[in-house]
Amino acid sequence: MSLTEHFLTIKQAHISLALVSGGLFAIRGVAVLLGFTAAMRPVVRHLSYAIDTVLLASALLLLTVLRLNPLATPWLAVKLALLVCYIVCGSLALKRARTRPRRALAFGAALLCFAMMFLVARSHHPLGFLDRATFSRLTGG
Repeated sequence: MSLTEHFLTIKQAHISLALVSGGLFAIRGVAVLLGFTAAMRPVVRHLSYAIDTVLLASALLLLTVLRLNPLATPWLAVKLALLVCYIVCGSLALKRARTRPRRALAFGAALLCFAMMFLVARSHHPLGFLDRATFSRLTGG
């Protein structure tokens, strides 16, 4: 049995894991901004690491099955750049920024990066929803 036969399962797992990962990040970010220490407990952090590891594995499987080079495919290159920004901003939001306003700013930036990654992935276009044809397709117009 080849990986190609499991494409839809891998794709659905990737989408589901991305949404779970983003949701967990959003919950943790709000909790950190509100001063709840539970968001940074080892069990929560390790759950996040586990989800993100399986998410990365599913992404690599998709690249293998589809035989895509993320640096030669414009929308994937943009998504990869946004992922790096998301990780940096997320790290600042959850632990590295020293003040609450800076954490809030980093949290908002990370959420914006996540939303743009979603829209770029959904549209398969580097501009995401900013592309007129993609916007029309996403809104049914």
